[in-house]
Amino acid sequence: MQALRQFSIPLKGLKNGKHNYAFDIDKTFFAHFESSPVEDGKLSAEISLDKKSDHIILNFLIEGTVQTECDRCTALIDLPVQSEQEIIVKFSDEAREEGEIVYIPFDAHEFNLASLVYELIILSIPMIKVFDCETADPQPCNEEILSILSAETKESSNPLGDALKNLK
Repeated sequence: MQALRQFSIPLKGLKNGKHNYAFDIDKTFFAHFESSPVEDGKLSAEISLDKKSDHIILNFLIEGTVQTECDRCTALIDLPVQSEQEIIVKFSDEAREEGEIVYIPFDAHEFNLASLVYELIILSIPMIKVFDCETADPQPCNEEILSILSAETKESSNPLGDALKNLK
């Protein structure tokens, strides 16, 4: 995680109040997470940190694209993603997470946001990853796969569906 050092926020000496941070996320960021479902992307993360005397409120806004396979045609696509999340950081005897509350030790000198940013990006990816190929230029579609799917759809008929069509 030494390479993700730029995501560390110094806590000692940080005055109470609002502080803003911005990060660019690309292929090198995802390379630090083992077995990541995303290997490449171009995203920006804007983080607003509001330090109080006994806790910290983090507001994340992450926008951009991640490179993934289209579930329809298997072509590599740049899928747009966006995430807005508020996370509360509280001080405790031990580090742990409970939902949207993260506990860090009282004596922590810094807090690294990389794993939170990564989790928010991964959670923002939709279950079904399909690109709107109509608006893309050039279209990234794998025409070979689409033609095979189209042929299979035409060949297979559903007797139940055909019977329902005849009902009036």
